[in-house]
Amino acid sequence: MRFSILISLLSLTISLSAQNKSCDKALKLYEQKNYKSADKAIDKCLLETYSSKNPNILLLKSKIQLAIFNDKTLAEKYPNALKEALKYAEKAIEANQGIYAQEAFKKSNEAYFYQLIKINNKEALFSYNGNKFSKALPLFKKSIFFGMDTISMVYGADCYWQLEQWDESLNLYKKSAEIIYTAVLDSNMKVAGYQRTPFIRLCEYYINHKLYDSAYIYVKNGRAILPNDPDLNVLTYNLMRIQLEKIPPSFDYLSFTQNGLRDFPADSFLNHRENSIYIYLLNGMAEAKDNRQFDSLFTIYASSKADKSKLNQLAQIKKYDIFAGMSPIEFSLALTEYFANSSLEKAAYYAAKNYLKVKDEQALSPEKMAQYIPTLPQIKLVELTYRFYIEENPKASVITKSLSEYTSKKNKEITQYYDLLPLIRLNEMCKKHFPKIPEFTNIQKNYRLRLINESADSGDFRLARTIWIEASKLYPDQAKNLDISWKKIVTNDFKINYFGSRINLKGKTEKGVPEYSWNGIADSCKWGTISDDVILNAQQRINYFRRMAGMTEMISLTKQDNEMCMIAVLMCEANRSMSHEPNDGWRCFIPAGADALQNAILSKDANPAIAITAAMGQNHTTVGNRRWLLYPNALYMGIGTSKSYTAIKAIDESRGLDTLKYQSQFIAWPPANACPKMLVFKKWSFSIDLDLKDASVSMKDANGQMISLNQEPYAIGYGMNTIVWEPNINVATLSDDALFHITIKLKNGKTFNYTVKVIDIKL
Repeated sequence: MRFSILISLLSLTISLSAQNKSCDKALKLYEQKNYKSADKAIDKCLLETYSSKNPNILLLKSKIQLAIFNDKTLAEKYPNALKEALKYAEKAIEANQGIYAQEAFKKSNEAYFYQLIKINNKEALFSYNGNKFSKALPLFKKSIFFGMDTISMVYGADCYWQLEQWDESLNLYKKSAEIIYTAVLDSNMKVAGYQRTPFIRLCEYYINHKLYDSAYIYVKNGRAILPNDPDLNVLTYNLMRIQLEKIPPSFDYLSFTQNGLRDFPADSFLNHRENSIYIYLLNGMAEAKDNRQFDSLFTIYASSKADKSKLNQLAQIKKYDIFAGMSPIEFSLALTEYFANSSLEKAAYYAAKNYLKVKDEQALSPEKMAQYIPTLPQIKLVELTYRFYIEENPKASVITKSLSEYTSKKNKEITQYYDLLPLIRLNEMCKKHFPKIPEFTNIQKNYRLRLINESADSGDFRLARTIWIEASKLYPDQAKNLDISWKKIVTNDFKINYFGSRINLKGKTEKGVPEYSWNGIADSCKWGTISDDVILNAQQRINYFRRMAGMTEMISLTKQDNEMCMIAVLMCEANRSMSHEPNDGWRCFIPAGADALQNAILSKDANPAIAITAAMGQNHTTVGNRRWLLYPNALYMGIGTSKSYTAIKAIDESRGLDTLKYQSQFIAWPPANACPKMLVFKKWSFSIDLDLKDASVSMKDANGQMISLNQEPYAIGYGMNTIVWEPNINVATLSDDALFHITIKLKNGKTFNYTVKVIDIKL
């Protein structure tokens, strides 16, 4: 550094030799540290035209002023010394003609300019730390002009950021990130705290604007120089979660998840997702009857779980991954039972064969299977293994004999509720293969009627409905008892899943009912949070309506969609307005929230549970909100509530659905068979995946009298094809068990008939 200063002074001396005596005198006095006299001499020198445009003379003036600033005896008499030093330094650079000459001049006087930058940044940081960003910014800009200093670049960028001048901020952050990244990798220097900021800011900005590839570049570079930075790790994790949502279930998804587990081996989400994608892939292979691929992936899956036993975080991982650390035989049995309990029957069968092969390589022969199937640990697993093995080996009489013996034995034992369904299926198979034995016919009827009531009592209303529908077709002699059972199903479902999903606003405490109060701040553009209990109740209520309408496709409220909805209601709150098409002039405009608003059901409700019911009871000619909530293709939804608004992100096409299912099965509200009185809304609707243009609806009461109604204009574009009407009835005066017969007639002559019974449930 001393050598460079000497060179600078030598060049300055040579350049001044041709100037007047005042310039020579100023230089000598400066070298003698007589700064006051030097300043007078340099001012005389600068009066000459040729001197006022000479970079070296201007730089000498800057150096004299900086020396005065650093001299305690002179500083008070020259309060503007630092400003003058900065001003003349800037003039000295600009006196060079062209950008290349200016850069060469800065390089040749590098030591001095960095000295100036250091002092200037100190002044700038004083203002910055006092949140005086508009005052600090010009100082940082001067420092940036003097040299490529990352301190001034980062803090200058943050001043722009705080002043919401995004383009200028991003430009400086990008430059500083590039310099920092290159410098650290080239020299292995330690990274100062401020140097992490560009990578964090840029990643956050690009994530919020859905520019995920750009976000990934900066978070990757940041972690390359700061591998243990907690904020960068969080951003890496969030970005990975976002990227995962974009990848369909596949081997690529599995690979992406496992890459994430290398960085976050004990993360609950990733461990759940790893298991989920393995299970998804295996189930797909089983459904496709791809036995070889299933066995191969099953082996890889088992090995990956055994490998987790080597991880230090195993105890933590086991909280989220039930299979972690298991041996192959333990894993085979556990996964087989999981498939069976999840009703993934073909996957359970394939897994059961794998489990039996681990025990005995010859297990899959008919003779061995007849011996081994009854030893499987669950009746439901035994039932489905018999069923699929017989399908594959229809002539294996040794298996049907084993089936008969096993079923007869179980029929004589005390039967638990959870074994009733597989026992019904076992007796059905036996009836088919041994039609002359009455035992199998009689006992399955008793099991069915028992299962309807016990599943309604246990809260498994989906199963109760399925078995009730079967029984109503098989046992017409039981119509009266089945009618009583159906009322029980509807009543219990309402009490548990509708009334039981209520949410209280702050101030109303009720045991077992979650309380919600928005904790966002509209003035600060801070979106709030929503608790897991509130989310679960909202999800429970949406799925209640879907199940009641006759659907088996339930939805999940996802963390990402919920956060988008919370941003959406913040935007509504900040602007005191609801819109599906907000513009970037809105206060607190955030692209993720704008996306949610485009696909959301919006309402002026501060209670998410009430907002869901209001969406179902929408008194609009299209009942569009109801149609989206009951859309079968939807798999993922989200919900967010502020002080005054609720947004339900309901438009979703994530579910792969049998395209033929809803060409014969309809979705109605009020639903077929029975509906709680308080949920019989003004508008009635009927949806099906058929052409409903010019379709007509008619209604009769229990006595066969026609009920007048107003059929709304047919409208498409809201979920499934739907016709809407408003019957001329007063719901409030309806008696318990009031009955209505509905007929839907399509223009091609096809008709659908169903009844709605109104049940007045007392709480």
